[in-house]
Amino acid sequence: MESTKSEDCLIFYALTPEITKLRQVYNIIGNFMQNKQSIDPSDRFNLIWFQDDGPNYLDNFTFDPEYISKTLKSLGKVITKANIAGGVFIAITFIIEVFKKISEKFFRLLILVDDGAYEIPDEYLPALEELIKKVKDMPFFIDIILMGSPYSNQAQKLLKLANLSNGELYGIKNIKDLSPILTELSEKKRVSEPSFVKQKLRMILPDNQPFYINLADDTKNVNNIATCSICFHKDDQGIVKCPSCDTSAHEVCWAQWSETSNIGIPHVFRCHNCFNILKLDKDYIRDVRAGKIPTIAELTKMKKRNIIEYLHEIESKREPKVVHTEDPMAVEIRGMVEATKSQPKEEIKRKKVSVHICPNCSKIMMGDRKNCPSCGFVMF
Repeated sequence: MESTKSEDCLIFYALTPEITKLRQVYNIIGNFMQNKQSIDPSDRFNLIWFQDDGPNYLDNFTFDPEYISKTLKSLGKVITKANIAGGVFIAITFIIEVFKKISEKFFRLLILVDDGAYEIPDEYLPALEELIKKVKDMPFFIDIILMGSPYSNQAQKLLKLANLSNGELYGIKNIKDLSPILTELSEKKRVSEPSFVKQKLRMILPDNQPFYINLADDTKNVNNIATCSICFHKDDQGIVKCPSCDTSAHEVCWAQWSETSNIGIPHVFRCHNCFNILKLDKDYIRDVRAGKIPTIAELTKMKKRNIIEYLHEIESKREPKVVHTEDPMAVEIRGMVEATKSQPKEEIKRKKVSVHICPNCSKIMMGDRKNCPSCGFVMF
């Protein structure tokens, strides 16, 4: 069985200025976005690119393709050679943050790359594969258009990433071949229901559950009288709130709500107001569903909010802004490039690189760190 959904598409512009001029490309990318929105106006877009000082992206997806086109056109003199490994890592971690806040979306990373980009180091490929395995069932997929040799080491690594995420790698010889490929990719992505979907209930595989549990926020206690947003009773008995939007509800009402709104883990679910991922104690959830804890109101009395209307509402308040961030692999990439120039390949020391998630703030990082770079939490 296959399904389609509204897409959030993050375009990773990794074409090298010395090989491909931006003016040859941005109209083709603009047509791609226009074609997608003509098929589904609820599709959104974002952009990631590299400058001399590192990677940049917009802090949110937008419904406005023209906004992406204007941003892209303004970058003609500043875009530089891309670090594919760092760009993919940043793109996925950004999409994870978006997934945490919204539901009912497919996520696509579209990479436009040529032979001029930095090659993904062998040491980083397993870590990127590990990260993709955790998020591919959002669903998330990577489509890649490579202008260059289809037999290079880089091409083989990119093919692994695309295949792992149920995406595709397309090879083109020159920029003239880009337009028909993007026209094809503007069609809706059809995704087969994953093997863990049974009896119309979504389930996340046990190995990936800790990742999603760690992403979810705990509800916060409300110590005064408040009105439950689900049953509309006003009291101070077991009221908690979402830390993202401050919506209050009885804990037991949210336990009921989670039965049909969980993300594939029984006690991890989405807030009915802002769609942020929340979690309750799994034993508490089990007891509510088993009838051991009395409920306050029937869940069916609550009307589900429309995600697309909500996202339009959010964007109407503020346009996306450019975010400059550090490249998580910049130092290592430069070091490997210099080592490759000065040493035979067999003499270059290899090191294991792994992905870690801060248990306090959900920051995703590579390498071994004693402290989280975001919140300072002691990791080890």
